[in-house]
Amino acid sequence: MIIAYHVIFTTYGTWLPNDPRGSYSKTVYDAELKALGDVRHGKQNPQPNATSLRRFWTASRGALKRPPFFIDDSKRGIIAQGFARVVQRLGLTARACAIMNDHVHLLWNRSDHRIAYVIGQFKSAGTHALGLSETPWTKGAWKVFIADTETISSAARYIEMNPINAGREPQHWNFITPLSPNNA
Repeated sequence: MIIAYHVIFTTYGTWLPNDPRGSYSKTVYDAELKALGDVRHGKQNPQPNATSLRRFWTASRGALKRPPFFIDDSKRGIIAQGFARVVQRLGLTARACAIMNDHVHLLWNRSDHRIAYVIGQFKSAGTHALGLSETPWTKGAWKVFIADTETISSAARYIEMNPINAGREPQHWNFITPLSPNNA
């Protein structure tokens, strides 16, 4: 039985299907992007060097319909406020959240709401909180269905470490109910 969800969604133009770092996309639908290469399924090992990434990103900019959207420190807290409203309104128990420069990780306990609906609510709330008329998010999300307490604990640690591993400060959001041995 599913007890929690770990979802990851990206910002527009920052993690493309054929990104040299890898992706979980199956196809590159845009012909201009397709010309830059095939899908590199899964996390690539070794990861590409900075020069290769810059070349790819520079080449991809002409194929995008609009500029890539990056989340900086001034936007992170605003997005978190929107997420907090979703958690409260839907009665979710959010266990972890990392709002990175180009993607978001969210972990919440299973609820009465369908996962796609909740993801849409988070994206919409983030967009509205930022005061944007056009979504900064890509379509879809990567979804992990969690069925045991060991995996939910592992996912929470992974999400909490995401900012730290990227050289940033830990993130602490008021809408998160951290896991403990008694409430996993």
